[in-house]
Amino acid sequence: MFKIKIAIVEDVFLFVQGLRLILELYPDLEVAFTAPNGQVLLDKLREEPDIVDIVLLDLEMPVLDGVDTLREIMLKQYPVKVIILTSHFNDGMIIKLLDEGASSFLAKNEKPDNLVETIRKVYDKGFYINNYILQLIRNRRLLAKRKVLQTDLTKREVEILVLICEEYSNKEIADKLQLSARTIEGHRQNILMKTGCKNTVGMVIYAIEHQLIDVSISKYH
Repeated sequence: MFKIKIAIVEDVFLFVQGLRLILELYPDLEVAFTAPNGQVLLDKLREEPDIVDIVLLDLEMPVLDGVDTLREIMLKQYPVKVIILTSHFNDGMIIKLLDEGASSFLAKNEKPDNLVETIRKVYDKGFYINNYILQLIRNRRLLAKRKVLQTDLTKREVEILVLICEEYSNKEIADKLQLSARTIEGHRQNILMKTGCKNTVGMVIYAIEHQLIDVSISKYH
């Protein structure tokens, strides 16, 4: 049976063991390995970049913390998705980490079912914006000085970005617009470059803040 391979990067041993026991209750999830700090994770990814699909990353760790680990993962473009899982955070930090390339964020006291849902969503779609994150994004948009924000995206790029936000895959977008998947990927890369985003969740945040999509709190729940 297919399994989503997960790495737990956390220095508190009892928390790691408890998390492993929870995740391995689900037949589609597998804890491939655990690491007590970011450097151990990076060493493993350097040797075998596709060893895991999802990284559950704590922020406060010895040797190499979660923030620098996330930056290194994005810099090296390792083919993994990062979910920040921590008990020490503030609203500004959450948005910053998503801007840096994290695919989602959860507090450590989150319910196991929500964690599992987040892992599956991030694996399937590349991102997961829960209601808490969405409210933060909307609040930040409301604080913008200009009511109408400008974008340098073309009409076609905006159209594709909206479909990305609606969780269509490249192939589904290509079929819908009667274009090739390669063309859609080219537009996706142009959107990333123009917006300065690092991944899909960054593009969704950009779309919400620039009022390119109108979302309700329940949309991403």
